[in-house]
Amino acid sequence: MHWKIKASLQKLLNLTRLGDQLNHIPATLQKEYHKNVCLYQFYECIRKFELAQITLSSETQKKALEIGTGYSLIAPITLFLLGFDQIVTVDISNDISIKGLQKQINYLFQEDVKNSILEKSKFESAELEEKMNRIQSCKTLEDLFTFCNIIYIPNYTFAAIENTSSSYHYIYSQVVFEHISPEVLQQLFVKMKQWLHTDGCAVHTINFIDHFANPGFFQDKKISEFNFLKYSNKTWDFWAGNAIAYTNRLSYLYYLELCKQNELIVIDFIGENYRDHYPLPENMIHPDVLHKYATPPSASDLCKYQRGTLLFKTIKNKVLGDSCLFVLSIHD
Repeated sequence: MHWKIKASLQKLLNLTRLGDQLNHIPATLQKEYHKNVCLYQFYECIRKFELAQITLSSETQKKALEIGTGYSLIAPITLFLLGFDQIVTVDISNDISIKGLQKQINYLFQEDVKNSILEKSKFESAELEEKMNRIQSCKTLEDLFTFCNIIYIPNYTFAAIENTSSSYHYIYSQVVFEHISPEVLQQLFVKMKQWLHTDGCAVHTINFIDHFANPGFFQDKKISEFNFLKYSNKTWDFWAGNAIAYTNRLSYLYYLELCKQNELIVIDFIGENYRDHYPLPENMIHPDVLHKYATPPSASDLCKYQRGTLLFKTIKNKVLGDSCLFVLSIHD
């Protein structure tokens, strides 16, 4: 299906009160949707936690902040089972329900999943089993939030996050940053530097491709995954400037620039290409895209990765030279 058909449908949905929920319905009709959501969220959560190398113990209280709850609470629940003392999860809308959670939570009891939690959790097997059973028995979100010490903030603001806590040992997101405008990203990176504990780590997985090329019923199979780089800001805003379809069209380079501007220490950037790779030639990339960067990038850099995971830390009192405050490692 041509991407402009999907874009037109999303523009119409955006005019309705339930547009975002209606846009999400096709995904929920997929076979084993809830199983796939649970296992995807769980294993991505475990992967990022391992990269962060955070030590959890009963001696030190640790708080986590998730940016972008989405339609699932599996990640914050997983962090609770690993041993975080409080998890704050925020989103721009309220898209979770106890019904959806109850359909997903059972898959955490698969033997391989339970073993993955146990290997990394600060809890012993019996205590972990007890906590998992208690979570499974929750009849309301309020009951779940109280037991797991999860604070859910829909329609969040930075002030609302800070009213909960101003210090987090772990800040993470999963394919969320690409939906945030450059202006808000700049504010967010300033805030993350303030929020991140000196012993903490931030881990963000970011998607860099045109979502109209994503698999599914509405996928346009004839376009490059970097198709959106061909258009001016005005044209792209016309087709995909609404809250449902918006992506910022930024590559990994922009996020590295934000880290540099805010003197965040990039521990690693792990770039990925998880599907057939069709980069655009230089002459097809619109100048408006290049102007987003402090240093105009090449086409090969803009189209280098389809997805990446960014890890960074902060130092409140600058003790390293400028040469040490940028990227320590970038690899595929």
